[in-house]
Amino acid sequence: MVDRVFCIDFGSAFTKVALRRDPGAESTLLASRSVGVGEVDFCLPSVVAVDRRGTKAIPEFGDRAAGLTEGGGIEVYRHWKKLIFQVPGSKPQVSPLESLLQSPELQVLATKHGVAAGQLGYLQQLVAAAKSLIAGPGGRVISAEVQQRTIAASLAPHFFLWLRQQVLDACNRLPATGLKYESIPVRIAVPAFAHGKGFEANPGCKILTDALGKAGWPLHPDTPVVSEPYANAVGILTKASNVIQKGRIRLGDMFGKVPFITVMKSAADHPAYRAIVIDVGAFTTDLAAITLKPDGTSTSDPDANIDITQNSVPFGVSDLDERVIAALPKEKGEWLRKATPVEWEDFRPAVYSSGKGYRSGKVGLVGGTADGDAVSACLEDLGKRLAEEATKFVTTLPQLPKGALQELILTGGGSIIPAFRDNLLAATQASGLTFVKIHGPDMKKSMADVPIAKLDLTFARGGSALGGTSLYFEREDA
Repeated sequence: MVDRVFCIDFGSAFTKVALRRDPGAESTLLASRSVGVGEVDFCLPSVVAVDRRGTKAIPEFGDRAAGLTEGGGIEVYRHWKKLIFQVPGSKPQVSPLESLLQSPELQVLATKHGVAAGQLGYLQQLVAAAKSLIAGPGGRVISAEVQQRTIAASLAPHFFLWLRQQVLDACNRLPATGLKYESIPVRIAVPAFAHGKGFEANPGCKILTDALGKAGWPLHPDTPVVSEPYANAVGILTKASNVIQKGRIRLGDMFGKVPFITVMKSAADHPAYRAIVIDVGAFTTDLAAITLKPDGTSTSDPDANIDITQNSVPFGVSDLDERVIAALPKEKGEWLRKATPVEWEDFRPAVYSSGKGYRSGKVGLVGGTADGDAVSACLEDLGKRLAEEATKFVTTLPQLPKGALQELILTGGGSIIPAFRDNLLAATQASGLTFVKIHGPDMKKSMADVPIAKLDLTFARGGSALGGTSLYFEREDA
């Protein structure tokens, strides 16, 4: 068992880092910045920018990168996590010019205007030769997806080197402990579809672990990678607590902060407890269900009686952003596409949550009354897709025995958007599920006689990082 560990929740919009500094200590999120972008000090913008205006390219990260505008020698990379985990197409990209030269329509047009077949052939050969020249030695032309992944892979070591310095600086501000923080190993949370033993499931895992190594992070020797939905659920349900006694992990005490304590004390009346955790992020929507059942002999340690079902869907708030850009009038859409991450962080709550619009000095009010129908259609359409994914997930879960306790927990920045949150609530309840309580950020009122609890932002945004540092993932079968 590793006594101390960092966990990085590398989010598409924000990155969070947690630390477990001793086996029995609570996991804590590291405050690594003054709040400039976003709402909390442990959320570091994942954006990377490269300033090429001078003789030497200068990379920028975090809040500095988030305040830069694309263009004029400045490159801004938002949501580059998506590029790392996307699955490239099997066919190389065919340019519009190549498509035109190979089209039967061009053949008809050439015949109509008396263009000799040889001349058309020479033009096709010229384009092919230029393409081979661009491809370089071997003549292999790679797809646009592979090119984008290569760019993202080159950004990763620089980003994690910068992140490491922010983390170590934050650790040095903690009360003196005598710990050598630079030697504490790290693990990273990744989407469930990319997670597998040996992390062969998706090349993105290797890109990230290689980048961490290049940046000087020592990887966790046994579990360098955890899945985001699983880690998020564990972090929230244990409230970041770690309990060890005589060298033995007491999982029952760790999970005792949720209604599972009722199940342990009264298994005859409440034979099981399940929490369904849905996290709507920028790149993925993560769904997890953790079911705990007391075994009747050692209720302090439900080790063999924890079942996990999880899924990550490559769909999130960044898809809503793209849909809204396309739906707005051209001038407003173009402005929004080039907006800085700082402007985006102000735009989303104003437009997606409040419906009031965001005022730009260049194009006026964006997403206000004039654009209301277009934005509402995007929210409704993508909210329905979220509902479909939630329905698909919960209907595959094994049925719980009568008397079991069940909770629904909504997390992530996307769950703050009313249209998304309402669709998720409606979908889970329409599937026949009943909950003893529903948790989520910005939730205050009861719904359908179900008590609703406001989820603290520490867990609504930092659950995966906190869960990834948990003793739970130090188990032999983790």
